[in-house]
Amino acid sequence: MMAYMGFLFAPKPEMVTAETALRGGSVPVNPTPAPHAVLDMPLDLAGNEILVGIGCFWGAERMYWEMPGVLTTSVGYAGGFTPNPTYREVCSGRTGHAEVVRVVFGDEISVEDVVVKALEAHDPTQGYRQGNDVGTQYRSIFCTHEPARVQALVDAYGRKLEENGFPPITTEVTGMQPYYLAEEEHQQYLHKVPNGYCPIHSTGIKCG
Repeated sequence: MMAYMGFLFAPKPEMVTAETALRGGSVPVNPTPAPHAVLDMPLDLAGNEILVGIGCFWGAERMYWEMPGVLTTSVGYAGGFTPNPTYREVCSGRTGHAEVVRVVFGDEISVEDVVVKALEAHDPTQGYRQGNDVGTQYRSIFCTHEPARVQALVDAYGRKLEENGFPPITTEVTGMQPYYLAEEEHQQYLHKVPNGYCPIHSTGIKCG
């Protein structure tokens, strides 16, 4: 129980600034990614896209590669300051980046469909945390070419959560941000390591 509750007594995570963030690298950490291990599609496929952060990116990526209408997925880092960060650097909390999934989807589904899937799959009221995963890299975030459409969904879901006794929603919505692909071992991780740990922390509240 003490290990489970340890996050309650840990120092509160704080967002770094551009001035205090790590300097980063000059080259990508995954310059020649392999095709998607499940969908057999290139990770850099062009199309309708959104970056989704709902905590640990391993489980979030699996959720999306299993979603009908999704063409390809990858995991990486976005929303911060450090160029070409490593996984270790992001986990230090000193890059400002969140763990995100890049979701590329076809015209048969909409950005709303993708966002609703994410909102219902995590607790977007926890700030810099999802369950026992604590840090600014685990925050709730959408980076999108259509921020007004996404913000409307987030605001509506926030009102519904508050009606059901949850605190205010903390989800961040931004325009599309630079996306840094994560190392190859993190791509489709739960396909490669089926028993890997990456829980999804749903509130149980539906958007509709």
